[in-house]
Amino acid sequence: MLFLVWIAVRRLRRKSVLFCVFAMMLLAGNLRAGYELNRHDMPTNPGVMLEGIITRIEKPYRVYLEDVRVNGKDAGFARDVVVTLMLDEESAQPAQPQVGQRVSGKGRLFAPNEVRNPGGVDWRIQSICKGYELSGYILPGWTAQGNAVFSLRECMRGLRTAINVRISRLFGEQAALFQGIMLGDKSALEDEVTAAMRLTGTAHVLTVSGLHLSMIAGVASALLGLFPIRRKSRFALLGGFLLFFTGLTGAAAGTIRACIMALMREWAIVRGRRYEPLTALSFAALCMTLVQPLWLLHASFQFSFFVVLAIQLFSGSISAFAAQRLKLRGALHRAVNLLSVSLSAQIGSVPMQLMLYGYVALLSLPMNAVLGAVMPLLLLGGWLAVLAGVLWFEAGCALAGALSVAAAAFEKGSLLAASIEGATLRLPAPYGVTVLLIVLLFLLLSVRIHLGTRRRIAALLLCVIIAASYLIRFDPQARYVQLDVGQGDAALFRRGRQAVLVDVGPADSYEALRYLRREGLYVDAVILSHLDEDHAGALSVLLASEVKIPAVIMARDAMDEDVSSAVSEAMALLEDRDISLHEVQRGDRIDVNGVTFDVLSPDDALSGSNERSLLLHAVTEGVSFLLAGDLPIECEPAFVPQADVLKVAHHGSKNSTSDAFVRMASPSLAIISVGENNGYGHPHARVLDALGDTQVLRTDECGCITLRLRDGTYKAQCFLPD
Repeated sequence: MLFLVWIAVRRLRRKSVLFCVFAMMLLAGNLRAGYELNRHDMPTNPGVMLEGIITRIEKPYRVYLEDVRVNGKDAGFARDVVVTLMLDEESAQPAQPQVGQRVSGKGRLFAPNEVRNPGGVDWRIQSICKGYELSGYILPGWTAQGNAVFSLRECMRGLRTAINVRISRLFGEQAALFQGIMLGDKSALEDEVTAAMRLTGTAHVLTVSGLHLSMIAGVASALLGLFPIRRKSRFALLGGFLLFFTGLTGAAAGTIRACIMALMREWAIVRGRRYEPLTALSFAALCMTLVQPLWLLHASFQFSFFVVLAIQLFSGSISAFAAQRLKLRGALHRAVNLLSVSLSAQIGSVPMQLMLYGYVALLSLPMNAVLGAVMPLLLLGGWLAVLAGVLWFEAGCALAGALSVAAAAFEKGSLLAASIEGATLRLPAPYGVTVLLIVLLFLLLSVRIHLGTRRRIAALLLCVIIAASYLIRFDPQARYVQLDVGQGDAALFRRGRQAVLVDVGPADSYEALRYLRREGLYVDAVILSHLDEDHAGALSVLLASEVKIPAVIMARDAMDEDVSSAVSEAMALLEDRDISLHEVQRGDRIDVNGVTFDVLSPDDALSGSNERSLLLHAVTEGVSFLLAGDLPIECEPAFVPQADVLKVAHHGSKNSTSDAFVRMASPSLAIISVGENNGYGHPHARVLDALGDTQVLRTDECGCITLRLRDGTYKAQCFLPD
């Protein structure tokens, strides 16, 4: 490491050297990430006795525990655990436990879910970045003993809750938006508004970041400047205030990064030295990853780092170029400076937008220009209204009412912009290595980093490499994908950028949506085998997203059966949005996206949800499929055609997939969509015996299963390693 630092100093001898040195230290420091991932806390069986000391309260009756004991023995956990203290609805609600008390009761701890589908979320990394790995519950009857202790974090949570209540009283219908802008709390914001802001590239204001910190620090610094305070005292007061504000707003990764950079900027002023933003950014990243190495893998950290890096690398050059060519002065020059910052931020956000959402917000630049004009009003005016409301409630309400008009206009503008056809460009997410190459390209293209005279040639070669690595994501080969949605069902046929879904997974499952986003796919139709919640529950998730669903196909009279509230809400959304709904029955044929589906069942003689499941014989690229939904044995038709691939009915239930059915289909591959360690005993031994020598792939063992189809053959790939 010292040798690399020496080489950097000798070669560069520029102000950029500190940036490069800190970047190398950052990479070396993150070798610790492997060590963190190798430390595992083991989950427990159900019904064990759990006890531990409360260190933090996330929300009422959901707490962090340390010094955890399982059945009276030290569990040896490397991290805290998070448990929900369950309540008995028939008994009196116990007092909320306090930090420092010891909680005990029977319960269970679970390990976080691993990534089981392309585009899925690694919940273990998400959890560890929040300070825990295992989460679970303690059953009613738990006890909390001992005295409460002082907790600064709990004081912050209480103050944050009180401010949220005050905002609700002052701002009324617009309170949720102000809670997001002022405190980074978007829990009360309507999903439609959050989605609209994400689609227009303005959702970043709902996370407290450098934009918020710079405004707050600017006001605080101006107020301190009114008093005869020495520089170091002024720095101490301002630094303490910024740390307080960071803690108050939840200390998200982006907020911590912004706070460190703001403190370095103020310290440079105290020392009378020039502030170097790239060095500050690298130092902030270094400090954060030394404290928690896995932050480097957290989306919030990555997004914040990318955007700020692009602003520092490009905004000055863009502004100088525009000012020189257009001969701008005064207010116009300042406006161009703001636009150059916004444009640079959009450049930096594109890779992460594709990684997380699978699209680029084309209206991001004009919407952020509008946001730049109203943001000081909403943020600083919002805090002024809260402070005024404490001293004189009527005055606070009057100011809040005026601000709410601007907030409502911005909210409606976001909803309108998001509804414009073509507001987003859907593209596949780049591979991780491509993103790293893009960072290197940023450095080569910026005049802020001095990398020698051959940078243009290097940048051109890098562009070719990036293009080649990204064009792979546009593979046009036809595929069948069986997603792992736990104890549910979701699959799709895809060809190029188009896809048709067959079932979408259980309620509140985002796996199908995440896959569509990662692959940048457009949906031609959604086929629902039947309306049980484990097959159709996630339809509302898709309908609430930016993914357009042009048509839904299901069995005739499927809605005559009782359906869950999640499915009922989704059906209502179909009608509200005028989405085509097609009903089919035995003898019908569906042609969509190069796939031909022949409907083999149901007919009018069958009744019941499972009984009226669609039985589909699909053919594409010369490969045939039998997709059986939850069809019971007694409803199987007397004859089914042969198929290369059988999607086994009802997760392998003993009441489905008869021996005769398997013999007629004679598949070479059987796919079973089934939840890991499910409580139903799926797949049943009888079904596995019926499949005999047929190759069997199960989602509980393989995760997502992808079949690449070409010229009558298929090649199976499992997402999880053997």
